[in-house]
Amino acid sequence: MTNELQVVSVKFPARLLRRIPKAGHGRSCFILQAVEEKIFRQPPVEWQPTTARGRRMAAIIAQGKSEGVTMESEEWLENELRARRGRFA
Repeated sequence: MTNELQVVSVKFPARLLRRIPKAGHGRSCFILQAVEEKIFRQPPVEWQPTTARGRRMAAIIAQGKSEGVTMESEEWLENELRARRGRFA
């Protein structure tokens, strides 16, 4: 997990703003925890290809999984595409 943070500006209705901690008293932590809790309650969204190219990529990924290949990066996928195109370098 990365520790890179990005500033996000949001608008809260006054009725909610009154109920969260004040700035400097844990507001950011409170909001982060609330967002994480909401996200982790939802099941992860599974990628569904909608184009012919996407379906070919999905087939390559599925074949790799069935062969026991772990895709820790995109390097394996790029190498597989090169090999299928006849470019081994």
